[in-house]
Amino acid sequence: MNREQTIERLRLWATRAQSEALYADNHDNMLHWQAQSQVLSGVANFLADQGANLNDFAIWKRVVADREESLAQWMALRGGAQASYLAGQVAGYDVALTALRDAAGRVWPRTEPHVN
Repeated sequence: MNREQTIERLRLWATRAQSEALYADNHDNMLHWQAQSQVLSGVANFLADQGANLNDFAIWKRVVADREESLAQWMALRGGAQASYLAGQVAGYDVALTALRDAAGRVWPRTEPHVN
């Protein structure tokens, strides 16, 4: 998958997450899906703009660092709307990372050699 395809996939996933937010059964779920949509859109925009001149590993490291920041903030909370929002951000980064190449240049799903 090339960079343009990755951006398109992230944008499609962001649209889907926004749709889920519209039909969420409660406020916390809505915040979760909105945050996930925002992260996916943000990663797609980063790839198209600032990240356009970065290599795959630099992009992957940036997204992992952003995820770690959101995760740390989420873990510091004891619940509530802000925690739902931050959990959605972490989920968005997790989804985005499945479309990005890792340090070894692999994209999810990663297939490991089958050993008999």
